Amino acid sequence: MAVEEDAAAAGSPAIEVRPAVPADAEAIALLSQELLAFYGLPVRYQRSYMSHVIAEKAFTDPPSIEILMAFERGQPRGFLAFSQNFAVANCQTSVFIQDLFVTRKARALGIGRRLMAELARICVARGVGQLDWTADPWNEKARAFYEAMGPLLRSDKTYYRLLSPRLADLAAGAPPTARGR
Repeated sequence: MAVEEDAAAAGSPAIEVRPAVPADAEAIALLSQELLAFYGLPVRYQRSYMSHVIAEKAFTDPPSIEILMAFERGQPRGFLAFSQNFAVANCQTSVFIQDLFVTRKARALGIGRRLMAELARICVARGVGQLDWTADPWNEKARAFYEAMGPLLRSDKTYYRLLSPRLADLAAGAPPTARGR
């Protein structure tokens, strides 16, 4: 389902929000590189390689991740990547936002809110009862953006990530290493 708001009459540009398709892989790769730059992280792969991998891995059936795209006058300005999960303990489906990114020059256009609203519509249509995401503590603009939507802040949770080579070590049965290494 695409959401298009033609606000040209009100003096603001037309914004389209819709599910990504494989042909959007190049735009997703470009936006992903901008996201990495925002965080000061190195871009490890050429955009053409990223585009190829995104086209191949992000559009599987069933999807392991779904992506919403936002366009301003046909130009890609943002994306929201999310996945759906089922919690066995409470028998409830939830959605987790992996990334929400809007280009710097498009941040005042309401694109982030439109992406979140479209995801909320998807959640309601699917009977999803919970939407989760994280924000970096130092990113006060993102936190203010999210908190304006009225979510329950879960400061009682700690977010963990296991990266290679520790992921491979765990798979191989290697003994645990000291914390923080």
